[in-house]
Amino acid sequence: MLVMFAGVLPLSTAAVQAAVVQQDKKKKKKSSKKKKSSKKKKSSKKKKPAKKKKSSKKKRRSKKKSSKKSKSAAPKKVAATPISKKEISVIQLTGELFDYTNKMKTSSRRLAHATSYLAAPQKKAVVHIESKAKYTTRDYEEAAEKAPYDVRTQRQLGMHYEQIHDWENAKDVYMRVLTQNPLNSDAHFYLGNMYQNMGEMKKAQQSYEEALALDPNHRATLDILASGRGTLENTAVLEQSAAKNPDGPAQKLTLIQKKINTGSYEDAIKLAVLAQETFPEQGGFVYLQGRAYEEMGEIDRAKFSYQRSIKMDPRNEDAHLSLGHLYFNQGKYVYAALAFSDVVYLNNYDVDARYMQGLSFFNANEWGRAATAWEDLLHYAPQHPLVITLLPQAYYIMAVEYNRLGKSSLGRTSFSKALSVNNYSRSWLPGAMRTLGKYYREKGMHKESLVAYQEVVELKPMDSEAYTGMGITYWKMNEHQLAKAAWQRSLELNPDSNEARGWLMIAHQS
Repeated sequence: MLVMFAGVLPLSTAAVQAAVVQQDKKKKKKSSKKKKSSKKKKSSKKKKPAKKKKSSKKKRRSKKKSSKKSKSAAPKKVAATPISKKEISVIQLTGELFDYTNKMKTSSRRLAHATSYLAAPQKKAVVHIESKAKYTTRDYEEAAEKAPYDVRTQRQLGMHYEQIHDWENAKDVYMRVLTQNPLNSDAHFYLGNMYQNMGEMKKAQQSYEEALALDPNHRATLDILASGRGTLENTAVLEQSAAKNPDGPAQKLTLIQKKINTGSYEDAIKLAVLAQETFPEQGGFVYLQGRAYEEMGEIDRAKFSYQRSIKMDPRNEDAHLSLGHLYFNQGKYVYAALAFSDVVYLNNYDVDARYMQGLSFFNANEWGRAATAWEDLLHYAPQHPLVITLLPQAYYIMAVEYNRLGKSSLGRTSFSKALSVNNYSRSWLPGAMRTLGKYYREKGMHKESLVAYQEVVELKPMDSEAYTGMGITYWKMNEHQLAKAAWQRSLELNPDSNEARGWLMIAHQS
């Protein structure tokens, strides 16, 4: 077109150049508009026609804005920095958890301790425990009805009847068992043992004879016969069985008992050791060893033999009795009481064992336990002469101690119990005060001891034992002259008082 225009009209070169420059500018404007429209299409995804702007200023502004938008719209490329993955140590993590747990526990404990002062004090509820029998008569009877041919169940029922003193029902049980098992030596022994507990020794002898006739080595029968309960019938049965079986244990037991009765204690021990090797299950030989050792004065060996015999046969009543008396003679009253308690457990109707049980507790200054044992004894022997005197003493001592400790209500209760047992206080009150004097002296309460002995002298002026005890208390207080005077007064009242005489001899030698 320029060529055409150039051929028609004469134009100057400057004008031509200006026209060319103007056309280039227009082309640039069109290209910039196209770029803007393309950018808008990309953002809105819609095709729109670009609008022409009239002024050049607006075009310049639009160029600047478009350049800024393009710069801001362009995403900045940030170089990714590599993140180093740390290796987690299980041991380290466990240790940290342990530390955090301990810190939390410590803080919770501190918080609980701090808030405990804010809570009202809780009072402990008193729980009353009532002792009840484990099995009743009906329980034993129902068990026996369910197992009518079980000898052991029938035996338990018979023993229960014996404990409650229902002898007729016990006879029915043992006779029924014997009818069902006539060749069972245990059945004959059960019947004989019941007759012996009833005191019918002749019938007991007959049952023991039948038991040994069926089984010459019957352990339970031989143990009772070897224990030497002091009955001629038992000795006769043992000798009869020995004659029938010269090589059996009955022959050995008879010979050992004869050696003990004649004072040949060493021979008796040797025979018992040999017999025990031949018949290792017979605890009677071990028991006889203990008796021989005790007669020889070897108390430790005797005690060991009794304990060994009890271990072999825990129901050996005589071994428990012998052990209890041995402890009592040694002054070990608590152990003696425990041994006699075992006898009472085996035989509820052994009144002597109950008395010794209470006396052992009394000598051990266990007043409450002594009172309980003697209270139980009075159910079996209501007029026991010794218990009627000693039981009020135990209750009175408890009353005095309760009052001394400020428990006056309990003291009044104990004193009323003492009077309920024996309201004639002059028969037991001096003995109670005498026991208190000794008890206080052993605890180092010398003034209280002297007061107690003074009470005895006021109640019973001719009581030599009170002066003897008073002298011992003075001696413990280093009041030697007063002690000698008290012992001399005791000898004046009772010249046969060996205890007062012995203390005087010690006083003159010192």
